Amino acid sequence: MIKSLSISNAIFTDSKDGSISEVLKKLNFKKFSEMHQTHSDHYLKINSEGTYKADAIVTSKRNLPLVVKTADCLPILVTDTKFVAAIHAGWRGLENKIIEKTLSNFNKAKLRVNVGPHAQSCCYEVKDDVAVFFEKFIDIRSGKKYLNMSEIIKDYFETNKIENEISEICTICDPNYFSFRDNGTKNRQFGIIWI
Repeated sequence: MIKSLSISNAIFTDSKDGSISEVLKKLNFKKFSEMHQTHSDHYLKINSEGTYKADAIVTSKRNLPLVVKTADCLPILVTDTKFVAAIHAGWRGLENKIIEKTLSNFNKAKLRVNVGPHAQSCCYEVKDDVAVFFEKFIDIRSGKKYLNMSEIIKDYFETNKIENEISEICTICDPNYFSFRDNGTKNRQFGIIWI
């Protein structure tokens, strides 16, 4: 389990931490909110437990953990002290501006963002149909193209002066994490944030 250095109530799990119910039990929570994630640009403001069809959920309700599930995509946890958000973003979410759209709800002056383990450019090979959207953030090695999602979001955060913490752990090559790209797993790790 990784505890955020910049956000007091934010954690990221790994493959050994167990199910979401086991993790939340350790944190003394019984209720939570999660998403049916579809790689969309859809975010919702919520105030009760449940599963929401979205790729980002935002709340100001206390003691309601928000959960994002990933196995290579970016798990993004956000706070401005009044609101918190959990965001799921892969290359489609980045292209469709899910991060920008969700952060439009936040006080930029107090904003802090933490990005957990995800597919890194060492391993995240893409084809031309994806590379065309992110030419500035493609590494080419031995004729193959690798997407650097960390640099895409780092560039956005720096341009907008947003305090951020971005994991350098690669879910594809680190055996402590689930990776859909590596082996097609249906298992996920979790990013969890609450007020």
